[in-house]
Amino acid sequence: MPDRVHSAYEAEMYDARTASTDAAKWDHLELAHLMTEAFPWPHVRTHLAMLGLALRLRDGREVTAQVGAVVAVVTSRGGHGARCRASGASRQAQARSAPGSR
Repeated sequence: MPDRVHSAYEAEMYDARTASTDAAKWDHLELAHLMTEAFPWPHVRTHLAMLGLALRLRDGREVTAQVGAVVAVVTSRGGHGARCRASGASRQAQARSAPGSR
């Protein structure tokens, strides 16, 4: 991972840990997820952080999605463009596509 990407990734992971709301935590993890798609082990780390948040929130659907994502990346079945959240889209993308959001 190039140093510049690594620094941005570590900043997002730090911001995810220190964010004041769960929504903000997810947003930072989603950005970290996108940065790591080409780097398997940081990608797994991001999904494990997402799994930890899902467990803390007791979100069974998200837990299942993150376990599947970790297995897919570790077994090389994950690929570019894989969804990072069980909902299929980030909160930011959902907001942009909501009626009347423009």
